Amino acid sequence: MSMRPVSAFLLTLAAVVMLLAAVAVIQSRFDTTTDIALDGHWELYHLVQWGPYKDWSFRYQLQLSEQDGRLQGEGETIAVNDGKPGPRAQTSLQLVEGLRRRDQIIIWIFERNGDRAGRGAIKWRVADENRLVGTFATTFYRGASVAQRVVD
Repeated sequence: MSMRPVSAFLLTLAAVVMLLAAVAVIQSRFDTTTDIALDGHWELYHLVQWGPYKDWSFRYQLQLSEQDGRLQGEGETIAVNDGKPGPRAQTSLQLVEGLRRRDQIIIWIFERNGDRAGRGAIKWRVADENRLVGTFATTFYRGASVAQRVVD
């Protein structure tokens, strides 16, 4: 059974229209969730995938505030590998600069642990109004990052 050129064209056109409609629905989902307020308390979870602490996990409490699309904040370690951090593992985070651009949030951080200090960046996308997902990279390691809003 051969297909006529007009039928093939219409079938292809219908497939393209369906694809564009699906992309529009997905894009609208991301466009509506990026307008969330980022002010407040967040719990930050980092899973190290490269570096000397590979396969370690770090949890931080983080306070964020946003003004005119710029972010500020600070935090500290609350857990290392699901345990209480010892003195050598206690790290403070300072958010040096943070920006929101379309569906992405990028923050540059300074971390201090005793005499050791490093810089890094975290890049998130908004998953929903209470969750940010992405990656991080610092002087010492890099991996996956998830921030969960702490709701009182």
